[in-house]
Amino acid sequence: MEVLTPRLYVGNLSYDASESDIFDHFAKVAGVKNVEVVRDKGSNSKGFGFVEMQTLEGAQDAAKKLHDTDFMGRLLIVNGAKSVGERDGGPRRDRRDDRPPREDRPERSSEFDYESGPRNPSYD
Repeated sequence: MEVLTPRLYVGNLSYDASESDIFDHFAKVAGVKNVEVVRDKGSNSKGFGFVEMQTLEGAQDAAKKLHDTDFMGRLLIVNGAKSVGERDGGPRRDRRDDRPPREDRPERSSEFDYESGPRNPSYD
């Protein structure tokens, strides 16, 4: 993905990589403004994050120099980060706005009937 902003997506990170490890690694190429490792609810790394460089040129240079290079035993993926509107499907809330309120929706039938076994719509 083309680098159009100072914000970079960094993937295939070691689960042991900290923000400071990544900051130091990218700072060897250009000035770094901020680093964020995406974590699950248990605060474990999900293996990707975002690096905001100080300039667009610094981000472009970092992407060129660091993409597909070894960092803590893994080959980094470094691309331009997508903005919120560019993500697949957009925000989840927007996709559900056209649904009727829950109380106005028909009840769903169970996928499993304890007397006759699993429901198979092709036999209904």
